[in-house]
This record gives sequence, C-alpha cells and structure tokens, in this order.
Amino acid sequence: MSVVRRIGFGLLGAVAGVVIGVGAGLLGGLGYTHLVGTSRFEGFAGYVVASWILVGGLVGLVAGAVVGIRLGR
Repeated sequence: MSVVRRIGFGLLGAVAGVVIGVGAGLLGGLGYTHLVGTSRFEGFAGYVVASWILVGGLVGLVAGAVVGIRLGR
C-alpha cells in the first residue's frame, strides 16, 4: 500500500507542479520581456515567453513529483 500511496502523491505533486511552474514561467517570461525590452517583431517576444513557460512547466513537473513522493512516505 505504501508504494501505491507514494505513486499517487507523486502524480498529484507532478500535476500541481506543472500548474504552478507554468504560471511562474508565464509571469517570469512576461516580466523578462518587459524589463529587457524584447523585440516584438514577428512575435519574438511570444517565443521568449513560450520558452519560459515550457522551462517553468518542466521544472515544476520534476520538483512537484519529488516533493509528492517525499510526502507520500
């Protein structure tokens, strides 16, 4: 039963981590483009924000899964 609980907590943590990571990536990307003055020519600022969102989601996925597994112990 302990293994199933850890897997469940890991999945819940991963989902929550992705949601939080994407939100943080969006805010970070928007702040970065505003502070640096990224060019909006042909949507370059959108590409920058999208890359921040992807990186934030990936970091949140890993961190959330690790925290969820640790809480499941």
